[in-house]
Amino acid sequence: MDVEWLLYGVGWVLGWVLLWSSRRLPEAGSSRPAVAVVVPARDEEDALPHLLDPLVAQLRAGDELVVVDDHSTDATAAVAAAHGATVIEPPELPPGWVGKPHACWHGTRGTAAPILVFLDADVRPGRELLDGLAAAVEDAPEAVSSVQPWHAVATPAERASVLANVVALMGSSGFTVLGRRLPTRVAFGPILAIRRDRYVEIGGHAHPDVRARLTEDIALARRAGRSALFTSRRDAEFRMYPGGLRTTIAGWGRTIADGITATPWWIRLAVAAWVWSLAGGLAAGWPAYPLSAAQVWVLGRRAGRFGPLTAAAYPLAVLALLAMIVRAGWNRIHGGTTWKSRRVPTNG
Repeated sequence: MDVEWLLYGVGWVLGWVLLWSSRRLPEAGSSRPAVAVVVPARDEEDALPHLLDPLVAQLRAGDELVVVDDHSTDATAAVAAAHGATVIEPPELPPGWVGKPHACWHGTRGTAAPILVFLDADVRPGRELLDGLAAAVEDAPEAVSSVQPWHAVATPAERASVLANVVALMGSSGFTVLGRRLPTRVAFGPILAIRRDRYVEIGGHAHPDVRARLTEDIALARRAGRSALFTSRRDAEFRMYPGGLRTTIAGWGRTIADGITATPWWIRLAVAAWVWSLAGGLAAGWPAYPLSAAQVWVLGRRAGRFGPLTAAAYPLAVLALLAMIVRAGWNRIHGGTTWKSRRVPTNG
């Protein structure tokens, strides 16, 4: 066997090992503890109805719904209030804080339910998301339970992020062939759930290791010491960056460097081998192309709405992934980036 084919084959097999399957939230019983849903929102008037319409239908007696209007310049507060949410406006962002942790922290202070749920405004929840999150927290009361929503892409620019989506799931080490036998200590920012007493115990979003971090989800999971990870179209969908290719690259570039450093070294090495099988696999010969395209299609469907044409164009997706990595490196060298009119520091 040629060395090129051997290296390609190792990388190709590792792709399956790293993203063996998706995982749904557990089924909930007929009753569950009350949940306090906190939604940090800054200029999210268009996204909020997609979140709040299905979410309100899931609320049970004792549940709380808070939208933290983080000094928006649009009708975010009015839209939230029209859906029955309690609207909170936090104080001005103090030094040493990033906007989202600051909003989340103030949102929790206006609630009392025993389970805290943090949802990004662009999440589109499944019909039983809150019940499933409560069940996950009860199954792992010391952990941060977290869901990566299924990416409902709609534009070519969003489809270019297929490898970023797949690599994010691979790098979490939560969906490998080893399943739950492999412990995880990261989380996904769009959907987090944790017991209130555990949240208070670890300092929540106000802890110095969390409040100043762009990837507050990862920092919070590290504080807890354990996470329970899920991803399934049934549980939740979202559209991350519908604003075009520049927004897609900039958005992933905000967090990808922190995500890489939070990944165990051996997972980083395995992911790099898989990406190499895509980028350099053609050196092994033309049969590598259909093999990789088929793999990208299957793995991509575990992350979002990525079809066969996107998979067939995977060399372009490799270039997009490299652009995101370069953007992340640039942000780290220059100390941060600007997002939603705020300067966001890069954590070194």
